[in-house]
Amino acid sequence: MPLQDDAHDNWDLAEPPEEGARAAKHRLVAEAKRLVDLVALLDVADLDPTGVDALTALVAGAADAAATQPTLAETGLARAPGGDHALAERSPFSGRANPLAAPMTITVDGDITRATAYYTAAYEGPPDTLHGGFVAAAFDDLLGVAQMASGDAGFTGTLTVKMRRPTPLFTSISYEAGVTSKQGRKIMCWGRSTANGELVAEAECLFIIPKTRFFEVD
Repeated sequence: MPLQDDAHDNWDLAEPPEEGARAAKHRLVAEAKRLVDLVALLDVADLDPTGVDALTALVAGAADAAATQPTLAETGLARAPGGDHALAERSPFSGRANPLAAPMTITVDGDITRATAYYTAAYEGPPDTLHGGFVAAAFDDLLGVAQMASGDAGFTGTLTVKMRRPTPLFTSISYEAGVTSKQGRKIMCWGRSTANGELVAEAECLFIIPKTRFFEVD
């Protein structure tokens, strides 16, 4: 399936007002995330299967009830109307309304894009450490927003991540990112993350502006 002709909407950081049904959805997402953590930590060595089956029935009932509500399945999240398309809402990594998303908040500070995150047990890779896939995914979202400081936006072409130290769980992780250069349809961005003031990872990303909007370069 082809990408959009314009990448701006893909990285739109707009935050629709958290009120009414949207606020209610955010409360549901928070509880879904709490459930994910609790289920991930269940100890099968001591579990009562009957109790787990009762929990499964409760979760299945909640899923069946959710299936009766209005859905964005026809448009998908990236093309959803009314602000639901915004990265801050639907991102599978930083979206407020996406229960899959890690707890990451992105803000723009002039030419620098900043973020904070706090990773819990469900995101563990090596002991007490964030899974490397989430380390990379965080930079993909972060640098995607950061590229907008160039005045344009493209789609991820190449993402390079250097893991300098293990990224710890249950610790506030700070991120910052910016634009290194822009040439034709190519936007190069940088990013880094720290924990307790110590560098834990760095990233570079090349974004490519769609051909249909701009002249083609080598």
